[in-house]
Amino acid sequence: MLTHGISASGATWRHQVPALEKICSVVTWDLRGHGDSDSPPGPCDLSDLAADLRQVADEVGAEKIVALGHSAGGAISLRFALDYPERTRALILVGTASEANEKSRDFYHSLAGIAEERGMEKVVKRLGMAKEAAHLVPADPVGFAHVTRAMAGLNENPMTDRLGEIQCPTLILVGEKDFLGAGGSVIMSRKIADSELEIIPGRGHGLFLEDPEGFNARVAAFLATLD
Repeated sequence: MLTHGISASGATWRHQVPALEKICSVVTWDLRGHGDSDSPPGPCDLSDLAADLRQVADEVGAEKIVALGHSAGGAISLRFALDYPERTRALILVGTASEANEKSRDFYHSLAGIAEERGMEKVVKRLGMAKEAAHLVPADPVGFAHVTRAMAGLNENPMTDRLGEIQCPTLILVGEKDFLGAGGSVIMSRKIADSELEIIPGRGHGLFLEDPEGFNARVAAFLATLD
């Protein structure tokens, strides 16, 4: 099950689905307020978003899933593994983190404010996603703000201290040039027992878009190691 990041949608995995479908069942979905999903009123936190992922898994009849998530989707996948360990077969965490420093917290709050006050076009420009946005259904500004503030909540409520609870196979991928940095990935790799960390040279935050073939091959190799 592939979970996208903020301001994206399930369509962001367009290069992954055809390749991964050759070796496993693949499900993509849209976060609340994103793509074709509705936008429930009121704030949410990462546990709410992890519960959304569980609901999608229920709807497709998946008892256990390999949760692959990018950026905010990675944090949601991580939360899913903590909240529903019995439903998690493995984790693939891409360009994400288990905590947010003050700079990251302020960045997320800034994005939420831009969405509510100036609209999603300004958010897309702020994130430098104009090219990718052509393939995506625009997010609802209010729903986007709720999800983005859930990510900011990683500052006050980090998951790092609980990472030792994760027992499933875990692959952590991050681009060397990721604007969020590789530090969060390093922290997760040190806390999650037997996890694999790869810092991909020359790649940025959207490494699965920058080098789809290389990304797909690495994910396929990891999946092949699962029982």
